[in-house]
Amino acid sequence: MAKNQEGKGRKAGKVIAAIMVFVLGGALFANWYINSKGMPFAVSGTTKEDSLGQAQYVSATTAQSDYFKESKLKREKTRDNTMSELNAVIDSDKATSDEKKKAVETYAKLSERAALETDIETLVCAKGVSNCITVLGSKSCEVIIPDGELDDTIALQIKEIVSNKADIDAAQITVSTAK
Repeated sequence: MAKNQEGKGRKAGKVIAAIMVFVLGGALFANWYINSKGMPFAVSGTTKEDSLGQAQYVSATTAQSDYFKESKLKREKTRDNTMSELNAVIDSDKATSDEKKKAVETYAKLSERAALETDIETLVCAKGVSNCITVLGSKSCEVIIPDGELDDTIALQIKEIVSNKADIDAAQITVSTAK
């Protein structure tokens, strides 16, 4: 009887992990889709006519865009690595049931945090901000937006979004700009 329940627990854990992977994948896709469609400029690469060493104009907007893209890419890579490690524990025959349970709980928390960050970023951009990065802590949040877009109204709207979405006190929400 105990083996039957343990087998059901394993199946339930795998089902939960599969659902969380699906949710995380959806959140990452939504984040990518929104950010790839929401860019108000185009970045051109080198063409055959360009020669090495030739000076090229790079705007501050492009530099900021690179900052946001690189930051989001680093965040996604870190999450992917963490999720892979957690999946390895969940699928391991050598891990104890407590280790697997903790791995599933951590996986669920990371997936929830990823979805919240994506939701917050989507809502902030809907308020007219061209791009942003959200970093959620356990009881705090940092939202970074492009330089020149922050004013009192935007800061208040961002704090309201984060407070409503992530249930974080406004005093624990920081809004800053990328320079």
